Amino acid sequence: MEPVTTEAALPAKRPKFLTVLCILSFVGIGISLVSGIISYFSYSTLANAGGMLNSIGAGVKDGEKIGESMNALANAMGMDYGKWALVVLIQTILNIPILVGVLMMWKQKKVGFYIYAPFEIIQPVMPIIFGLGLFGGLSAILSLIFAIVFVVLYALNLKHMNGGTASDAASASSLGQKQNPAAGSKSGTFYEIRVGNVTCVPVGATFKVGMTVTAKKFATDSKTGKVKEEMINDEIQIGMVKDGKEIYLKSYKFTKTSTLLNLTLNQKPDKIGVDPYNKLPEKV
Repeated sequence: MEPVTTEAALPAKRPKFLTVLCILSFVGIGISLVSGIISYFSYSTLANAGGMLNSIGAGVKDGEKIGESMNALANAMGMDYGKWALVVLIQTILNIPILVGVLMMWKQKKVGFYIYAPFEIIQPVMPIIFGLGLFGGLSAILSLIFAIVFVVLYALNLKHMNGGTASDAASASSLGQKQNPAAGSKSGTFYEIRVGNVTCVPVGATFKVGMTVTAKKFATDSKTGKVKEEMINDEIQIGMVKDGKEIYLKSYKFTKTSTLLNLTLNQKPDKIGVDPYNKLPEKV
């Protein structure tokens, strides 16, 4: 069956490794959100308590100096609670784009990785950006190591993801669009045929293949050149190939614009083609 036109590739199954990575990320994001909210209020409380040291010690001999020394020591160690409250708040908010990226990678959309990766790297280095001293630096380095590991592991799974953009979706549903000479004629009948929402589920020794076929019929007036859509009531072939060889070819009568087909095959096809032998002039 050559060539196969107006075809759609069957969606690849999400690898178990990618599934495990996404689940770990979902759990980690959930923990980060909860701990971030708790930490924000805790650091805010400590920041307020630290600010009270000077005022409380003001009535005691050298009390104010002692309070200032304690705050200076805490700040040098990276325990500026006011800054930590702000850092934790920012890190908690950054979980939102990270979650969006992981959700898109769960759906095997490559664009999710490019949303996820920069925010995953930026999130742990916030203590360094805000100059939170030794404690902040150590915390950032440890978190950054884990972040880099996950980014690398997700990068290794990019080959299992698709483009995930509108143009990619369009090309997947109309791959190999026909350039039939009859389609460019100023009069006559032509068709617009697409296949999408392709699924393939193994059931025992067989495969249940589902798809939505969109078929429209048009007629061009030879005098005015105007195009109008007509009711479709035509037979259209559905073909499938595996390793470049035809494994299925059958004609179906289509009477609606959108038709759901569910077929059973003994083999898993690589691609599905509508009107694979170009029997119908198609709109271009």
